[in-house]
Amino acid sequence: MTDHPALPNELTIYTVGELHPSCLSWLRSSREPATLGGIPDEAFDVQADAVEEVDAAGVQLLLSLSHALSAAHRQLRLQHPSQRLVDACQELGADVLLANAVHLADTHSIPAGATA
Repeated sequence: MTDHPALPNELTIYTVGELHPSCLSWLRSSREPATLGGIPDEAFDVQADAVEEVDAAGVQLLLSLSHALSAAHRQLRLQHPSQRLVDACQELGADVLLANAVHLADTHSIPAGATA
C-alpha cells in the first residue's frame, strides 16, 4: 500500500471534474515538502499505475497539477505510470509529465555482473 495520492483507473473528460477537487486537496497538503534523509524532497509523488483509460482532458489535468506544483517550487513525479498513460502523454506532446516519472523497472536493480 502506498501513502501517495493515486490516480483513478479512468482519467478522461468524464472523470476529471470529479478528480479536480482531489487535486486541489493534494495541492493544499503539498505545501511542505517531505524529507528524504533530512533533505527536502521537492518531488510530489502521485501513484499512476492504475490508469487504464486516459484522454486529452486527463493529460491536461496532470499538466495543470504540474504547473501549480511548479509555482510552489515542487515537481510532479508520477510513480509507475501505466503504459496507457505514458503513450497518451507522448502522443499529446506532454512528455514533460514523464521527465521525473519512476517506472517499475527503475525500482529493481540488476546486481553488477548479472545479465537481464
